[in-house]
Amino acid sequence: MALIQSAKVDLISALNREAATALDDTGLIFSQVSPVEGSIDKVKIRLTALGTYQYRGTRVIDYRRRDLADLPSKFPVQPRMDPQATLYAQLTQLRDAGLLLTTNDVEDAPVVARGDGTFEVQLIAKPASIAWYGSVLFVFQNLPPITLAIKDYNLTWS
Repeated sequence: MALIQSAKVDLISALNREAATALDDTGLIFSQVSPVEGSIDKVKIRLTALGTYQYRGTRVIDYRRRDLADLPSKFPVQPRMDPQATLYAQLTQLRDAGLLLTTNDVEDAPVVARGDGTFEVQLIAKPASIAWYGSVLFVFQNLPPITLAIKDYNLTWS
Protein backbone atom coordinates (compact mmCIF):
# COMPACT_ATOMS: atom_id res chain seq x y z
CA MET A 1 0.00 0.00 0.00
CA ALA A 2 1.38 3.41 -0.99
CA LEU A 3 0.74 5.08 2.36
CA ILE A 4 2.59 2.36 4.24
CA GLN A 5 5.39 2.85 1.75
CA SER A 6 5.24 6.58 2.59
CA ALA A 7 5.72 5.84 6.30
CA LYS A 8 8.73 3.68 5.45
CA VAL A 9 10.14 6.39 3.17
CA ASP A 10 9.66 8.96 5.97
CA LEU A 11 11.56 6.68 8.35
CA ILE A 12 14.37 6.15 5.82
CA SER A 13 14.55 9.91 5.16
CA ALA A 14 14.97 10.56 8.89
CA LEU A 15 17.71 7.92 9.05
CA ASN A 16 19.47 9.51 6.08
CA ARG A 17 19.41 12.94 7.75
CA GLU A 18 20.78 11.58 11.04
CA ALA A 19 23.41 9.28 9.54
CA ALA A 20 24.28 11.42 6.48
CA THR A 21 23.81 8.40 4.24
CA ALA A 22 21.72 7.56 1.18
CA LEU A 23 19.51 4.60 2.06
CA ASP A 24 16.31 3.95 0.16
CA ASP A 25 13.40 1.66 0.90
CA THR A 26 13.59 -0.45 -2.28
CA GLY A 27 16.26 -2.81 -0.99
CA LEU A 28 15.14 -3.16 2.61
CA ILE A 29 12.78 -5.49 4.40
CA PHE A 30 11.01 -3.89 7.38
CA SER A 31 10.04 -6.05 10.35
CA GLN A 32 7.01 -5.39 12.51
CA VAL A 33 7.65 -2.75 15.16
CA SER A 34 8.04 -3.79 18.77
CA PRO A 35 7.84 -1.52 21.81
CA VAL A 36 10.93 -0.34 23.65
CA GLU A 37 10.48 -1.31 27.28
CA GLY A 38 9.34 1.58 29.47
CA SER A 39 8.28 3.81 26.55
CA ILE A 40 4.92 4.39 24.90
CA ASP A 41 6.23 6.24 21.85
CA LYS A 42 9.56 4.53 21.20
CA VAL A 43 9.67 1.35 19.11
CA LYS A 44 12.24 -0.96 17.54
CA ILE A 45 12.24 -2.12 13.94
CA ARG A 46 14.61 -4.44 12.11
CA LEU A 47 15.84 -3.37 8.67
CA THR A 48 17.30 -6.19 6.57
CA ALA A 49 19.07 -5.60 3.26
CA LEU A 50 17.95 -7.68 0.31
CA GLY A 51 20.63 -9.61 -1.59
CA THR A 52 20.63 -7.09 -4.46
CA TYR A 53 20.86 -3.99 -2.23
CA GLN A 54 23.88 -1.70 -1.97
CA TYR A 55 24.42 -2.78 1.65
CA ARG A 56 24.44 -6.17 3.40
CA GLY A 57 23.15 -7.42 6.73
CA THR A 58 20.56 -6.34 9.22
CA ARG A 59 20.20 -3.56 11.75
CA VAL A 60 17.73 -2.93 14.56
CA ILE A 61 16.94 0.74 15.13
CA ASP A 62 14.72 2.46 17.62
CA TYR A 63 12.82 5.66 16.97
CA ARG A 64 9.93 7.73 18.26
CA ARG A 65 6.54 7.53 16.58
CA ARG A 66 4.22 10.52 16.21
CA ASP A 67 1.50 11.04 18.81
CA LEU A 68 -2.06 11.15 17.45
CA ALA A 69 -2.89 13.60 20.27
CA ASP A 70 -0.78 16.23 18.45
CA LEU A 71 -3.04 16.19 15.38
CA PRO A 72 -5.46 18.96 16.39
CA SER A 73 -2.56 21.44 16.44
CA LYS A 74 -1.90 20.60 12.77
CA PHE A 75 -5.45 21.68 11.90
CA PRO A 76 -6.04 25.15 13.41
CA VAL A 77 -9.30 25.24 11.42
CA GLN A 78 -11.42 22.10 11.38
CA PRO A 79 -11.15 20.58 7.90
CA ARG A 80 -14.28 20.15 5.79
CA MET A 81 -15.05 16.65 4.57
CA ASP A 82 -17.98 14.59 3.40
CA PRO A 83 -18.78 12.47 6.47
CA GLN A 84 -18.67 8.72 5.89
CA ALA A 85 -19.97 5.95 8.18
CA THR A 86 -16.58 4.81 9.50
CA LEU A 87 -13.01 6.00 9.86
CA TYR A 88 -11.77 3.52 7.26
CA ALA A 89 -14.26 4.96 4.74
CA GLN A 90 -12.99 8.44 5.67
CA LEU A 91 -9.25 7.70 5.16
CA THR A 92 -9.02 9.00 1.57
CA GLN A 93 -10.48 12.36 2.56
CA LEU A 94 -8.23 12.52 5.62
CA ARG A 95 -5.24 11.91 3.34
CA ASP A 96 -6.43 14.70 1.03
CA ALA A 97 -6.60 16.97 4.10
CA GLY A 98 -2.95 16.12 4.88
CA LEU A 99 -3.33 13.32 7.41
CA LEU A 100 -1.58 10.13 6.30
CA LEU A 101 -3.24 7.24 8.10
CA THR A 102 -3.78 3.69 6.89
CA THR A 103 -5.75 0.72 8.09
CA ASN A 104 -2.42 -0.56 9.45
CA ASP A 105 -2.08 2.59 11.58
CA VAL A 106 -5.47 2.98 13.28
CA GLU A 107 -8.46 0.98 14.48
CA ASP A 108 -11.72 1.45 12.57
CA ALA A 109 -14.32 3.54 14.39
CA PRO A 110 -17.70 5.08 13.62
CA VAL A 111 -17.97 8.69 12.45
CA VAL A 112 -20.48 10.41 14.74
CA ALA A 113 -22.53 13.57 14.17
CA ARG A 114 -22.13 15.94 17.12
CA GLY A 115 -25.32 18.00 16.64
CA ASP A 116 -23.53 21.30 16.03
CA GLY A 117 -22.83 20.61 12.35
CA THR A 118 -19.52 18.91 13.07
CA PHE A 119 -18.52 15.26 13.13
CA GLU A 120 -16.08 13.32 15.27
CA VAL A 121 -14.15 10.10 15.00
CA GLN A 122 -11.89 8.48 17.60
CA LEU A 123 -8.43 7.83 16.18
CA ILE A 124 -6.72 4.98 18.05
CA ALA A 125 -3.30 3.87 16.87
CA LYS A 126 -2.69 0.17 16.43
CA PRO A 127 0.28 -1.13 18.46
CA ALA A 128 2.04 -2.24 15.25
CA SER A 129 1.74 1.15 13.52
CA ILE A 130 5.06 2.24 12.02
CA ALA A 131 4.29 5.95 12.37
CA TRP A 132 1.72 6.58 15.14
CA TYR A 133 0.86 5.90 18.77
CA GLY A 134 -1.84 7.11 21.16
CA SER A 135 -5.34 8.33 20.45
CA VAL A 136 -7.30 11.51 19.85
CA LEU A 137 -10.85 12.62 19.13
CA PHE A 138 -10.66 14.14 15.64
CA VAL A 139 -13.36 16.70 14.78
CA PHE A 140 -14.21 17.95 11.30
CA GLN A 141 -16.91 19.97 9.58
CA ASN A 142 -19.30 18.82 6.91
CA LEU A 143 -18.79 20.07 3.37
CA PRO A 144 -20.03 23.64 2.96
CA PRO A 145 -23.54 24.22 1.63
CA ILE A 146 -23.75 25.16 -2.04
CA THR A 147 -25.32 28.49 -1.02
CA LEU A 148 -21.83 29.64 0.00
CA ALA A 149 -20.66 29.24 -3.58
CA ILE A 150 -23.81 30.24 -5.45
CA LYS A 151 -25.42 33.48 -4.33
CA ASP A 152 -28.65 35.03 -5.60
CA TYR A 153 -27.90 36.32 -9.06
CA ASN A 154 -30.03 37.89 -11.78
CA LEU A 155 -28.80 35.69 -14.60
CA THR A 156 -29.78 36.44 -18.14
CA TRP A 157 -29.47 33.63 -20.66
CA SER A 158 -28.26 34.75 -24.04
